[in-house]
Amino acid sequence: MGTSVGGSDLGFLREALRHRLTRRGFLRAAGVGAAGLGLPPLLAACARETGTGGVDVHELFSGPPEGQVNFANWPIYIDKAKDPETGERYVPTLRKFEEETGITVIYKEVIQDNPSFFGKLQPQLQAGQPTGWDIIVISNGWELTALVKNGWVYPLDTTKRPNFDAHANDWAKDPPFDPGAKHSMVWQSGLTGIAVNRDLVDAPITKLDDLADPNKLPPGSVGMLVSEMADFVMWNLGIDPETSTPDDWRVAADWLLKQRETGLVRQYYEQNYVDDLTNGNLAACMAWSGDILYYHTWGGYPNLEFVFPEGGCLFWTDNMMIPAGAEHPVAALMLMDFYYRPRIATDVAEWVLYMSPVKEVQDLMLEDARKAEEKGWKGYARKLYETANSEYLFPTEELLARTRFGRTFESDEEKAEWDSIFEPISEQA
Repeated sequence: MGTSVGGSDLGFLREALRHRLTRRGFLRAAGVGAAGLGLPPLLAACARETGTGGVDVHELFSGPPEGQVNFANWPIYIDKAKDPETGERYVPTLRKFEEETGITVIYKEVIQDNPSFFGKLQPQLQAGQPTGWDIIVISNGWELTALVKNGWVYPLDTTKRPNFDAHANDWAKDPPFDPGAKHSMVWQSGLTGIAVNRDLVDAPITKLDDLADPNKLPPGSVGMLVSEMADFVMWNLGIDPETSTPDDWRVAADWLLKQRETGLVRQYYEQNYVDDLTNGNLAACMAWSGDILYYHTWGGYPNLEFVFPEGGCLFWTDNMMIPAGAEHPVAALMLMDFYYRPRIATDVAEWVLYMSPVKEVQDLMLEDARKAEEKGWKGYARKLYETANSEYLFPTEELLARTRFGRTFESDEEKAEWDSIFEPISEQA
């Protein structure tokens, strides 16, 4: 309905982009462990007693799809449009799914951060009770590991996702935290690197140590992300976070302490660093690629630049999962696979501006840019071209080889030791 490029209403897209908040800006205290949430140990040996146990995957996903899917996601993380006749705001891709299948989707933007959402689900999952959700979106990390190891999400029937098999990027097909994507399917993804405000910085900012160099940055002008700074520092010091040891963690902590002593750090951000960045309070900060792509290209801040540091970026994914006890697993898996159709995935990517797990999205985005140009929407076309040509939205294999996922913990004891090393750094700042 209405004037559209791909599946999105152009007028509503422009309106929403002007007021867009960062999706990952809603993350809060992602490094908080089980103790911080007031939860019992999450990776105890007996945890599987309340999980999925010996569920027969093929039987679980057999039969006709149920008539409904309850989908929990993060805010501002899906395509939107407005009906020009009724003024109704809706999700075009979900409407298309409903029209094609007859399945009703109850979509709620209820996830503000991983720990608190997980904390709400954990008592029900531990008691073997349904959560009320058929699809949840969880970032790779502590909570996702706990869900899988405890059997609190269903393994997926990998024979029933043809779009995923045909169109998923290689990095989405076999993530290290879920080999073979047997429990999860990537929703969207991104990189954690460095944002630089070129209005405030003349010196080149190209590496980790630049964030601790008073000769390059003004006092109190650096931002660090609590949830990822340990992994980011390790990787940029040449330590692979995925295989790191407590001794490696202390090396990273030493660097962070030395950085803190320089007086450069304005704040250790648990969520939205963007306000300080766009208001000129930060000269450089850890940042998520999609945020800076939006503000640089679409949001009117060409002075903001995303830097892929010499030591590398962190790579993260937000992942669709089906919680144990879900009432509509067959329909849920159908919907998850639906989002791996290239046109559908492109409509989402053009809205959220994060990395899509679907291979064909870049070509389709370029096609949409050409269509917009033909219609005379020159400004929109130019921005769409720039987006489609971003190496951070569509990274090469060579660039991805210079990224790493954060540390995955194998026990409650590991996580507790990690917290004891890194939490005091930001708490005592």
